[in-house]
Amino acid sequence: MSVDLVTAAPRAVWSSGAGRLLFGGSRNDQRGFAIHPRPYLLLEDGSAHELLLETHPRWTDDGWIRGEFLLPVIAPGDHFTARFGFIQPQGPPQTNGVTITVVCEGRTVAGLAKRYTGRLDELSVDLSRFAGGGRVVAVEVGADGDSTQDWLVWTRMTVGRA
Repeated sequence: MSVDLVTAAPRAVWSSGAGRLLFGGSRNDQRGFAIHPRPYLLLEDGSAHELLLETHPRWTDDGWIRGEFLLPVIAPGDHFTARFGFIQPQGPPQTNGVTITVVCEGRTVAGLAKRYTGRLDELSVDLSRFAGGGRVVAVEVGADGDSTQDWLVWTRMTVGRA
């Protein structure tokens, strides 16, 4: 069974350094936000997608946003898989990049930096060691210093068979 976390994002628990956040808030919320933006936003690689998850950390140096997803079960062989990148800005990109951390049951399973490269990046992490029911997978996006234009967009984020 595969769980689409982009679709499940409204049911996740969202927070930032400013406290609890409601999914679907304003893109102007300086506390950070997680939304399904309007369809077909142009991404850094020139692609456009119907359904996206957009996250932006709190608008402070080293701000962050975190989504916690309660999964009914993680089966042996399940992976966290994701494809992500930035929204293409009107002018030159001003983001200096973000950090991404994936946590399962309180343990960090992946950590990486994403820079504006003109391409989307992918991630796959084996979650087999967490097989069982009622597991929490959290995804945190951090401003790597300055939070300007840290509009990280997820075109795919799933837990299931790779």
